[in-house]
Amino acid sequence: MTTQIRHIANRFFRSGLLLLLGGCCLAGCNRSPLGAGEGTLSLAFERNEELTVKGAVSAAATDAGYALDIVNEAGDTVAHYNDHRTVASIRLAEGIYTVHAADNGKNGSGERFGRPRYGGRQTVTVVAGRNTPVLMTCKLINVKVKVEEFEQAIRDNFTEYSLTIKPTWEYTGRDTLTFTQAEVDAGQEGWINQTERGRFVLIFRAINRQEPDRRQVYVRTIADAEGADFYRFRVRMNPVGSVSDGGAMFRLSVRTDAAEYEFPLELKEETRPVPVVTRADGGNVREPIMTNVDVRAGNARLDISAAAGIRRLRIRHEDAAVLLTYGLPGMITLGGGNDAATDEAQRTEVRGIVAWEPGSMVGRTKTWVDFSELINTAKGKEGEHAGRLLPEGLYPVELEIYDDDNQMVKQRIVLSVARDFSTDGALSSELVGGVPGVGAKYAYVRAKWLGTAQPTGLGFEYRPAGAGDGAWVTVQGAAVSVDAAAKSFVGLLKGLVPETRYEFRPIGDGLVPGSVGTFVTDVFIEVPNLDFEGGSYGSFDGANDVYDPNIPGAERFWATGNPGGKYTVAGQGLNKNVTLPVTGSEAHTGTALWLTSYYVSKFGVNSLASGSIFSGTFGPIKSAPTNTNAQRALVHYGQPYTARPLALKGWYRYIPKTIDRDIDGKFPELIGQEDKCRIYVSLEVWGNGVTSRPDNRVVVGYGELLSGATPAVADNNGYVPFEFRIEYPEEFLGRRPDHIVMGATCSYLSDDFCGGEGSALYIDDFELIWEPDRLAAVGD
Repeated sequence: MTTQIRHIANRFFRSGLLLLLGGCCLAGCNRSPLGAGEGTLSLAFERNEELTVKGAVSAAATDAGYALDIVNEAGDTVAHYNDHRTVASIRLAEGIYTVHAADNGKNGSGERFGRPRYGGRQTVTVVAGRNTPVLMTCKLINVKVKVEEFEQAIRDNFTEYSLTIKPTWEYTGRDTLTFTQAEVDAGQEGWINQTERGRFVLIFRAINRQEPDRRQVYVRTIADAEGADFYRFRVRMNPVGSVSDGGAMFRLSVRTDAAEYEFPLELKEETRPVPVVTRADGGNVREPIMTNVDVRAGNARLDISAAAGIRRLRIRHEDAAVLLTYGLPGMITLGGGNDAATDEAQRTEVRGIVAWEPGSMVGRTKTWVDFSELINTAKGKEGEHAGRLLPEGLYPVELEIYDDDNQMVKQRIVLSVARDFSTDGALSSELVGGVPGVGAKYAYVRAKWLGTAQPTGLGFEYRPAGAGDGAWVTVQGAAVSVDAAAKSFVGLLKGLVPETRYEFRPIGDGLVPGSVGTFVTDVFIEVPNLDFEGGSYGSFDGANDVYDPNIPGAERFWATGNPGGKYTVAGQGLNKNVTLPVTGSEAHTGTALWLTSYYVSKFGVNSLASGSIFSGTFGPIKSAPTNTNAQRALVHYGQPYTARPLALKGWYRYIPKTIDRDIDGKFPELIGQEDKCRIYVSLEVWGNGVTSRPDNRVVVGYGELLSGATPAVADNNGYVPFEFRIEYPEEFLGRRPDHIVMGATCSYLSDDFCGGEGSALYIDDFELIWEPDRLAAVGD
């Protein structure tokens, strides 16, 4: 699990623990048998404890385990694990699930000031018969706090004093944080679990030297905390009043990386709710308030409730480069020391930019502020923005509400001028449902909607780059999958032309299409003679009367062991083709191939000649091989190839024999077991200029069928269909293959001269699949 904690402007720092749920893609992974309609999730865990916070001491990430809850679409928890480190594989029925990860670490007896805590969730689709990888980011969910100073006047006049931090006034949990002078001197930092509403309270307690029997208690509520926030506090004396009696109240300073704010601590009496800011359009106030850059009809009104009554309201921003040129002052103060006339005078200055409820703010329990004119109609007054509407961008603005209970809430809002959509792009570097995001004849593309509510009719339009407006093709409905939690959607564009640049844009009902993205489709290279209808007899690779499965006159792609089977010296040798064409009732359609195994003992050499076909070359033979290693040296696997098909399908019939030959003695335990056939595709990277298959090759795509006897069926001349997917490990998606090794053999250990004499494999009508919607469902 990797921890990434990065500093962002103002008081925010973000962190991520990467929880990887994944599995093996290639042959060699052990899998438990799955029931019908089931798939799996498997778990890996890695962590990087680097923490960077501006102006703060680094803190180590937790090493506690993470509880996992798997929740189905109905909201039911179908699986729970107390510790992710005990989970090797999670078997689930096919469907959509949400994986919840929660740090279940508890503070030890020596951890009075807490520790970082993490949590997160990710939605995942489990496909039957497959292992589904999930990358999950668990972010910090608690708040970091530090008391940097008790002012010297407090130290001089009070015998005891402390600042306690806890989620609510009533909270009595053991993880309450109490900072005394000793903790301040030690530079102590702590972590507080804020409430779901983002609140926690600060309680200052002090005993005056002149009144040792009287404890003074003051309180302040922080109302807008988010996970990964970092608050640093200083407690100071109010300059109003006598130092000897503690003054009327104390003041609390809150420092962030951008600024420092100061406000009074309230004498603990009746506590009314803190002010609350909501969006008039019903959206989440922490999400951007958007207007479309073309339509300009956004609703940026904010409603403010203050049960104790508003004493002062301030509007602040620090965007001198843009907002000031559009007429929004860096700070507007309403109420406080101002009277209604002063507030109205300010309204005149910002007419057409920002508006608020008429009259004075002072004492109001409900009011509003509206930035709709700023994002919809305001035009620049000078410089590059003169005469232009507010350009695309994000514009942070802060509301500071101070009520009559001395409670202050700062609410940061972000005004957004954007399109209704954010166009992410084609998923060329990702796997989607196990296939590369962009292929030769298809592409998966993704976008996000920026509004609060999920639009209807989400989809995409696409066309060849440069084509006219009438060339747009629309994709909606079943071809689009939506992730409501991430506010994103992915569409499958199909029927595309290979090696062609396309344009696409997101769409939705009643919305302006998003910006145009582009991508280029992948390479398409068909493998020749996959239906095996070509082929001829002749002299090939140093032997006569050899059957060659390539189309006569065309460049040779396929090779077989036939030249070795037909090679003779002085009339001695097997003198057989071990891969032969068959027709009529022996074929599925037209011409098929028959692959069989023969035992050979000639010239003092024992061998198993197994029928096979593979991409590559054989030989040439110049003399009789003297041992099995010399025979292996005649086989040269691989042909140049840079495309990425998704699957291989075809027809086969297999009649195995018992394994009775193990020429090199490598597999004695298999003698007596039934033979198996193998059909496979391996897409490999050999490197520039490499023409012989190297030992250090990188397999970037692989699929195979390893099969025993096929069932006896009356239809299709006894042939049964097969299809296997070519699995692409995500780690190699950025590497293109340069060679393909594919083929079939009647004995799966034929490379090691082990198998059953007489095992027979019939193959016909192979086809590479290039479109995701043509793939058979896993488990079919």
